[in-house]
Amino acid sequence: MKSLIYTFIFALFFNTTLYSQQRGNHGNSSPQAAQQKIIPENMAGIISYDFDEVIKKLKIKKTPTKIIVSKAITTHNNKINELKTFNYETFNNVKSFLTKKRNEAKLSRDFTIIREARMKANEMLAPIRNKVIAQKNSLNSTLKKELSEKQFKKWLKYQQSKLKELKPKNTQQSMQSSQNKQQIQRNRQMQGMNRRRY
Repeated sequence: MKSLIYTFIFALFFNTTLYSQQRGNHGNSSPQAAQQKIIPENMAGIISYDFDEVIKKLKIKKTPTKIIVSKAITTHNNKINELKTFNYETFNNVKSFLTKKRNEAKLSRDFTIIREARMKANEMLAPIRNKVIAQKNSLNSTLKKELSEKQFKKWLKYQQSKLKELKPKNTQQSMQSSQNKQQIQRNRQMQGMNRRRY
């Protein structure tokens, strides 16, 4: 009878421990990585500007300058939209590829998969990015001729802030940091168990 009770208690303890470990392993996956959207257009540096916002930001007062700036930004936006439409298939392929690799990394806990996948995705997007850069340079060249030196510096600063907004947070680093913390906790637990043995 006692042996049956001990067996039951052991089985209950084992199942509880296993369940806790499974929950802990499930919790290791970063919610940031699971929720982060993959936007290949952002990776390619694609930006459309609101010319009203730009005029207000740069404090452009002269009507002729406003017209030229509005026209230049509208032309830029049209070219960018053409690039997005023409390269829709590439963007879709990159998104599918990165989604697949991210899921593989979450399952295997091998975060090098994400880094290698991003490198591959950047290679796929390189021709589009080069066209985006050429379009950006064309817009900047036009605005430089029309804006004062102070206004053009403000424009470049504004443009840089828009580019920064496209960059995703480094979830891979945060996931790796979380994993390292968990490893340290496990090591401490093992050390505590070893001390208790002696």
